[in-house]
Amino acid sequence: MIRSPGPKGHPLHGSWPEFRADPLAFLLEGTLAYGDFFRFRLGLQACFAVSDPAAIQGVFSDREGFTDKTPPHRMQDAYPKSVARLEGSEHLERRRALAPAFQREAVLARADGAERVVREALGRLRAGETRAVLPVLEDVALRSASMLLLGDAGERVVEHIATELPRVEAWLGHAADDEAAYDRAREALAASILKAAEHRRAAGNPGSIDLLDPLVRAVDAGQMDEQALIDEIVMMLVTHVPTAAASAWALCELAQRPEVRSRLEEELDAIGARGAEVERAPLLSAVVLETLRLHPPVWVLAREARREFRHGPHAVSAGNEVLVSPYVVQRLPQYWNDPETFLPERFLPGSPWHVERPSAAYLPFGLGMRKCIGERTAVLQMKLMLAALVRDFRFELPAGYEAGVGGRRALVPRDGLPLLVERRRSAGLRDRQQAIVR
Repeated sequence: MIRSPGPKGHPLHGSWPEFRADPLAFLLEGTLAYGDFFRFRLGLQACFAVSDPAAIQGVFSDREGFTDKTPPHRMQDAYPKSVARLEGSEHLERRRALAPAFQREAVLARADGAERVVREALGRLRAGETRAVLPVLEDVALRSASMLLLGDAGERVVEHIATELPRVEAWLGHAADDEAAYDRAREALAASILKAAEHRRAAGNPGSIDLLDPLVRAVDAGQMDEQALIDEIVMMLVTHVPTAAASAWALCELAQRPEVRSRLEEELDAIGARGAEVERAPLLSAVVLETLRLHPPVWVLAREARREFRHGPHAVSAGNEVLVSPYVVQRLPQYWNDPETFLPERFLPGSPWHVERPSAAYLPFGLGMRKCIGERTAVLQMKLMLAALVRDFRFELPAGYEAGVGGRRALVPRDGLPLLVERRRSAGLRDRQQAIVR
């Protein structure tokens, strides 16, 4: 075995100052300089940045050799009984129990309710104004997530969740300092979730499986307590933040590619608004996938080696950490032609830009046993949100604004992405036609 290349760093701090200042640049520039398997230290901790798809596949498929070390945020600490925090057999057992709620047919069966709340929430946008769209998208994503995850029971609690969960997040994210208000919001959020669970017990199965079904059954069978049910649902709901961030980046990219935006408008004008139609729209799907390539909300995944791991001439010792950055892997020129350019065409079969590549070269939702179980839900949320936005509005970047990464855990656009909002002329005609049909 040879020693993997990498920066020497400071004798005590290693590369921590450079990593802390700009982790995205550090990992991307390090990969381009040292290769797809390079070594560095964060303090005394030895780390390996891995971007070779075969090595990534090996790390994420080795259930016994690696444990999840992605730093938990305070939401996970506050709600620790979710699948995101479980390990080993407990993690696999919980995933199997929840999996039916995230199958395509089950998610699409709840799409119409989500589409309706998306359109209602987007009613706050006003033509002729320039505003930060990220807060609006976060609210829309949270409301649609409530409907997609909780089914008919979401109708009864969506307003409470949309009010109380942001207050909990503000406290845990150090954006608020009123502990009493946090306690009240946490209690109100728990009460809303338990109310939804009680509604499910009383109403029975709504005709399609949602997240409440397996959780309520597990509580009633004594396999988990009510707090675990609350933790699971809260941690699924907080994915509205990365979903909203990715949707904001899509609007930003479309504003800079008007020819793509025009083609997308034509596609969406020609189809209905139902979930299955939106889900199948090819260019919309390509826009979502390309946005997640360039702007994956979760920019790094960390694993700690429990035993020695070898890949070619490289060796990772037990106790070392492996960092896999979707942001880096999805921008490497050996896997992506013109990697810094927004090109949805690369995800359209038959396009000159569409090429085959290793599956591990695209991992915005992770890989292996800890891949995001809500991937299908998040992608459908993005499609529903973008379909409603692009059908009714046009967004332009203000003069002088340069998109950059904001300072939050998920990769979000700077300043909440200020955009000039204009209503499309065809939107009013379509609204009148739909009113006549109704």
